[in-house]
Amino acid sequence: MAREKVYVFGHQHPDTDSVTSAISVAYLKRRLGVNAEARILGDINKETNFVLNYFKVKEPKYLDSVRLQIKDVDYYKGYHVNENSTIIDTYKYFNELGITGAPVVDKNKKIKGVITSKDIVGRIIDSNNYLETSYDNLVKCLDGKTIFRFDDKISGKVIVNDNNIEIKNDKNVNTIIVVNKEINEKELEKLKEDKINVVKTNFELFETLRKVMNSEYIKNLMNDDKFYKFNQNDNFYEFLKEARKLGHNNYPVVGRHNECLGLIRVTDKNIKHNKKVILVDHNESSQSVDGLNEANIIEVVDHHKIGDLSTSDPINFRNMAVGSTNTIVYQMFRERLIDIPYEIAGMMISGILSDTLCLTSSTTTDLDRITVELLARQMKLDYKSYYREMIKAGTSIEGLTKMEVLTQDYKNFQLEDKKYAVSQIITLDIDSIMKDKDEYISIMEERCKNQDLEFILFIITDVLNNGSYLLYTSSCGEMLAESFNLDDVYEGVFIKGLTSRKKQVIPYLNEYIK
Repeated sequence: MAREKVYVFGHQHPDTDSVTSAISVAYLKRRLGVNAEARILGDINKETNFVLNYFKVKEPKYLDSVRLQIKDVDYYKGYHVNENSTIIDTYKYFNELGITGAPVVDKNKKIKGVITSKDIVGRIIDSNNYLETSYDNLVKCLDGKTIFRFDDKISGKVIVNDNNIEIKNDKNVNTIIVVNKEINEKELEKLKEDKINVVKTNFELFETLRKVMNSEYIKNLMNDDKFYKFNQNDNFYEFLKEARKLGHNNYPVVGRHNECLGLIRVTDKNIKHNKKVILVDHNESSQSVDGLNEANIIEVVDHHKIGDLSTSDPINFRNMAVGSTNTIVYQMFRERLIDIPYEIAGMMISGILSDTLCLTSSTTTDLDRITVELLARQMKLDYKSYYREMIKAGTSIEGLTKMEVLTQDYKNFQLEDKKYAVSQIITLDIDSIMKDKDEYISIMEERCKNQDLEFILFIITDVLNNGSYLLYTSSCGEMLAESFNLDDVYEGVFIKGLTSRKKQVIPYLNEYIK
């Protein structure tokens, strides 16, 4: 049995630390026997793209949701009947599995409809002597013997000869069934000449009639009304809601190409396999994936303040006051005595250098510095030269729209009932942003209004001058003056030494909001 997958991912607006720490943690978990896979929740930025290309690491796939899907519950996988199955075989199939209905599929398992016990009973009550089936179905149902076989498919009237019915050559008759009686040679020759199919059986008349009727293709019993199906990727709780409105119990489950995967029933107590996730570089639901409340969070590795996560079971929660999530990840490798391959070491050192601005940010700790030195020594890497390449590739805003610039590293925060957002970009193209600052402010004001936010703050960090410029929505000028002890607050104000959103901005904003 395949091991259950565990998704490892950072926050919604992936930066280098979140992406590289997800890759590194997923690698570590795989080495420890966990079926872990790194994912991203949004488009990666230029800096991260440079890092992945430099170390030849594949970009993680996008993860849009971890909501419980139909495929995550134990429905009746593989339950379906072929459209050319007989009535009796379908009835036996229902009894064997204890179900009252099933999807009907063609030879390629494409969904054709739904058949229920009610449909079968209706056919028995309203039977006639017109039949559409195969010659093989007839022989099988009658436990019969082939006398003449001219057609593989039977479509037309059926005559049962018990010596009380005169055999007539009727163009609508495909088959004559002989019931424990012999037909004389002359009659047989005539039937052969007219190319009429003949099956020999030993059942008596009444039993023969019943078995003939039960040899009908099951597809002919399907209700002509529209049937309802659900895709395996549909949200399970949305399915339940919709199914209860429709009022049926049995529903086919299909894949992306309309292939039937099985049957799901509303009345069953389906065993659920909620998706398992490990969060890195964040621990607030507002910054995480859609449907996080429907997933099983099994671990958190982060270096931010404790957020609002709630779990039903105890979990491993690794949180340290360091400059980068990757500093913590490095400790996890050391504790487990797991060797770090070159490309994973490259992921970790890149994440640390990015989040600490090459160990110059106020969030940098001695542990960050030691970790970088150890990784650089192992890799034989001049990390300062590498950082210059990385920052040059990552800070260019050429080709980006203003919205893309604003949302590259954009995070939502909530304190009690107040919501706000703080975006940060580290760039050498300061002048390009400042000359269009009015347009950026206009975009922020509109976004603030549409998302019902208290304010938006945009931090433009200048790594060469070790400080940041601030752009903000009109509602937070006074707050910025008090939070940063500024005599004069204006759009584009520069604050020397301000480089960390987490340590130098968010705590002061939260204190003011309180």
